Amino acid sequence: MKFTVYHISSTAVLVALNIILGKISIGPSFASVNLGFIALIICGYLYGIRLTILTAVIANLLAFTIMGHGTFSILFIIPALLAGATYGILQKLTLWKIIVVNVVVVVGISFFINTHLIAYVYHLNYTALLSTRLFKMIASLIVQIIVTYFLLKQSAIKNFKTKLHIMTNRKLS
Repeated sequence: MKFTVYHISSTAVLVALNIILGKISIGPSFASVNLGFIALIICGYLYGIRLTILTAVIANLLAFTIMGHGTFSILFIIPALLAGATYGILQKLTLWKIIVVNVVVVVGISFFINTHLIAYVYHLNYTALLSTRLFKMIASLIVQIIVTYFLLKQSAIKNFKTKLHIMTNRKLS
């Protein structure tokens, strides 16, 4: 895939959207759901794995740089990279794929890997941290599956993807 100015600019918009939505959470504090995943879902659907990985990593680095709290560790790029790669699989949609992608991201990457990295970097008890993040994981999984399904089934998103492919596949004269 050849990256165009359109790819770069729309990816920058999705990075900004990820950072902004990442600061918005719904639900009670013990089970709050962060909305930053929406930009990565859209990016994965529109552009596939490579650009979604790039979007996730850049958004992760910028979010910490601009609004970060605590100690930065380069290790936190790993979950962002893995989540970007996983969301990139959403280019061809099925309900089964939406469920599997969200289970992998929420349970595998966010709940287990990210919790392990938090415990390692901040010297916390991994088991105790898992138990405190359990309700958040369950709430996030349910919300993300529902939002992903309804968002990517919208005709506006599908039409945008069609127009995007027409624009990027056109030969310049």
